[in-house]
Order: sequence, then structure tokens, then C-alpha cells
Amino acid sequence: MDSGISVTAEKIIDITARYASGIHVRDDEIEKLVGLSTKNIAKQAIQRVAFWLVDNNKTPLLYCKICGKGPFTRKGLYLHLTRMHKDEIKAMLEEELRNQIKTLI
Repeated sequence: MDSGISVTAEKIIDITARYASGIHVRDDEIEKLVGLSTKNIAKQAIQRVAFWLVDNNKTPLLYCKICGKGPFTRKGLYLHLTRMHKDEIKAMLEEELRNQIKTLI
């Protein structure tokens, strides 16, 4: 089960960074990566993890919550997250996916 969670987390790192950066993510993009049966679980995990990645303090300026760097544009934050914090995002997604699955059981 853990290897499946790890594979799923690896697939949705990019979408999580896009969502956190405020770049539009369509549901069908998530569905293509994880399948129809796990789309809702993955979407909830993406949304919850994205909340912990960006700090905008009600301003248009975006800051990374992991390291505090910024301000970034949307694209700049996306690139920062995917280049500098890929492993942290994967770990957060794995934990959130585990929690999502535990609530279903």
C-alpha cells in the first residue's frame, strides 16, 4: 500500500505546486494522473497540502511557507516549489494520502 501512495504522491507533486501557486488545475488533469476512482482523494490531498505551501497574507504577493522566500509571481512560486521543495511536497502528500485512506477504512 505504501508504494502505491508513494507513486501517487510523485505523480501529483506538479499539480499540487500549480494549485498552491494559484495556477488553474482542471479536475480531468488529476483524473488522468490517478484515475477516476481516486480522483477525489487526490484532489482533497492536493488542496490540503497546497494550503501549507503558500503564504499570501491577503495580499497579491506570494511567499513560500516552507522556507519563507518571496515575494513570487504565480509562475515564480510554482518553479520555486517544484525545484526547491519537491521532496518536502512529496512527503506531505504521502502523509495526507495516508490520512485520507485511513478515514475511508
